[in-house]
Amino acid sequence: MRLTRVYVRFFKSFNFDYERRANEKAQRATWEILPEGWYPHVRLDVDPQITAIVGANESGKSHLLDAIECVMGEREVTRSDFCRYSQLFSVETDEVRIPDVGAVFMVTRQAESELLATLDVTRAVGETFLFMRPGEGPPFIVADETLVELDDPAGVKALEGILPQVLRFSTSIAVPDSVPIASLWGGRLGNLADRRLRGEFLEAAEQIDADDDADTTAWGRRLWSFFRRPTSTADSREQALQRNAQALAKKLLVDVARIDESIFKELQKAINEGKEGEVSGLEGKINESLARHLNLSRWWSQDNDFKLRVTTRERELVFTIRDRTGAEYSFGERSRGLTHFLAYFVQLRAHRPAEDRDEILLMDEPDAYLSNSGQQDLLRVLENFAIPDDRRRTDQVIYVTHSPFLINKNAADRLRVLDKGAQEEGTRVVRDVARTHYEPLRSSLGSYVAETAFIGGKNLIVEGSADQVMLAGMSNALRVRRPDVARMLDLNEVTIVPAGSADSVPYIAYLARGRDPIKPPCVALLDGDDAGRRAVGKLRRSEANRKPVLDPKFVVCLDTWAANRAASAPDDIKVAASTKSGDVTEIEDLIPARIAVYAARNYATRLLGLGDEDAAKLKETGLKPRLESGRSLWDCLKDSFAEAFDANIDKVGFAREVVSYLNHIPRDGRRPAEVKTLEDNFIALLSDLTDLLEDAAVSETQRRREKRMGRIVRGFLDDYQDGASRTVADSRLREIESSLDDSAAHDDLRIKIAALRRDFSLRTDPTRNISDFPAFRQRLEDLTRQERLANQDPDIDIGPGY
Repeated sequence: MRLTRVYVRFFKSFNFDYERRANEKAQRATWEILPEGWYPHVRLDVDPQITAIVGANESGKSHLLDAIECVMGEREVTRSDFCRYSQLFSVETDEVRIPDVGAVFMVTRQAESELLATLDVTRAVGETFLFMRPGEGPPFIVADETLVELDDPAGVKALEGILPQVLRFSTSIAVPDSVPIASLWGGRLGNLADRRLRGEFLEAAEQIDADDDADTTAWGRRLWSFFRRPTSTADSREQALQRNAQALAKKLLVDVARIDESIFKELQKAINEGKEGEVSGLEGKINESLARHLNLSRWWSQDNDFKLRVTTRERELVFTIRDRTGAEYSFGERSRGLTHFLAYFVQLRAHRPAEDRDEILLMDEPDAYLSNSGQQDLLRVLENFAIPDDRRRTDQVIYVTHSPFLINKNAADRLRVLDKGAQEEGTRVVRDVARTHYEPLRSSLGSYVAETAFIGGKNLIVEGSADQVMLAGMSNALRVRRPDVARMLDLNEVTIVPAGSADSVPYIAYLARGRDPIKPPCVALLDGDDAGRRAVGKLRRSEANRKPVLDPKFVVCLDTWAANRAASAPDDIKVAASTKSGDVTEIEDLIPARIAVYAARNYATRLLGLGDEDAAKLKETGLKPRLESGRSLWDCLKDSFAEAFDANIDKVGFAREVVSYLNHIPRDGRRPAEVKTLEDNFIALLSDLTDLLEDAAVSETQRRREKRMGRIVRGFLDDYQDGASRTVADSRLREIESSLDDSAAHDDLRIKIAALRRDFSLRTDPTRNISDFPAFRQRLEDLTRQERLANQDPDIDIGPGY
């Protein structure tokens, strides 16, 4: 069973759908009509895989998750849930009401269809039905306009058994620093299981004078007090948190790492008997299982060498973290974000889904404590839960968030925005979030999602918001329409930054690249007009220091790009506007004239309120003569629009309508010929921009790595000019190795470093100084040039000979 839509009325912050009631064309369902009038439910469509719900504080995000639990029978709807500012809220006799919750489900299994048949509901696999829990009267099902009341509680219970199983993992529990070994195999835990209390006990015991019989009774009472300590309310809460954390640690080791519980009993016995070799062997195998089954390097992008390990300490297993430097840290020495990410990850990996039932995971603001990168990592984990690698099943995830970094901007159709209406209106669902390119998020997040300058890892700087909307929208649309095309912008990694004008692009690029040692990768896209070419000149030579603001290869001028593309791959790029000059000056010139007219008509109906007949006054036959004069598509369309409607057309609105038009055209079957032209043109542009952004990121990573290596080498050469111990030199080489990646050039560097260690015996008698230190200094300095040499042409003349 799959959830497809949620219905809510009079539930907490949700009152009813004012907008639908005000719409004269809206259909009135009889089961929505009360004696007081028609009160339509607030409806929210749910994505088949992942739904991200965004809204400001108090907008009702968490209330929606509660409503879903009520529909599934996980919790009961009560009078206290009734919306306080509803006109129907009352405390008088016979007027106290209970809220309504319901949902639309799709049948996914034959067994579900058969159970529904026992309830007199005929639904085949793939068909949907509405299940409603009204405030008054029994629950009912609506299928094909037929309403079936469920008077028998047993029937309701049976239905609940096939609805998606609700999972709500805790977002407040973190993996503990340590866990008592006894808790992992079911041993008894007394007061002294707590390490701090055990330490106090041992410290007190060590103060006892065994020869002083007079103090025996007093010392006995003091030691006994450790076993009979009264528990306050605060202690109870802390103990509950400890129990939850210990349970999470057990899930990590037993359910995820798949370690047999009896192993921990053997480990405790080996510790007690002082069998250090056995303890070390078991500890090593536990760490092997953790590394193999967690595979954290795939999910925690901030450190590919990150490893979670355990070590034994007295009667506990202590969790430690080893990072790329090879050093180990306790959880207390690392960020809270890492421990909470691990908590989410462990709960998801430890969960074993039911074979005969779909599931739906609800998460309430899981972004707490997580950095921007950590939230992106968590998003990938949630994606994998909904669509696992083996694809044997697909479950659903619904989460609420305040953060723009926990939104998959490549899948705008998954986004739902809730808005707190004025006064008694209550929470409403904002429509057409994807079509308006996230604009409704301003009120809930306070900024454009992923469109604020330099919040992404890679940045595409464009002239204006219209370019931003067009590129982001087309990238999302083509990712769905042409899944065979992999080279689309990843909007979770790429920030499209509108500069405001061509003249502002160099300044925006300078802000990103010119002032800080940490320079984000940037690519600039400019129109091929006079203003764009002026900006290209400024980017290539800054007025401040006469140095390029951006490497020229990362500056794209549309006219030059289109000419080169047409010359090298004529089938990939077409002058869609059919201009007389055949030039592509701006991004709108990639849009076929017929599609531009359709989009402009839609703009007129939506923004000017015109009917379809009036909007049809704008014709392609009126646009083409203007195009033949050699002017750009946008200039010609703007004049045609003004002539037809005596009004102006906005560039951003036009961009939205082009994207909307493409999204509504069927992907398969018969479709206008111009659609393929539009798709091919933007595939070509977006593919090239994606390649350039990746090249810019690689160049920046290489620059930072070379600078780091240079700093390490220069620091060593400055500090040790006459000699150094082998230990000091070896530690510097380890610092260099920690910065290397898996590239072929760095494989050569590793070989050079190994040769340095061997030739200068750095790990033999490490306290001795390096012999022939000048030669070591020279070879160490040569390391900084190896990567550059590896990237040179193999035929370059490097000295005498052939």
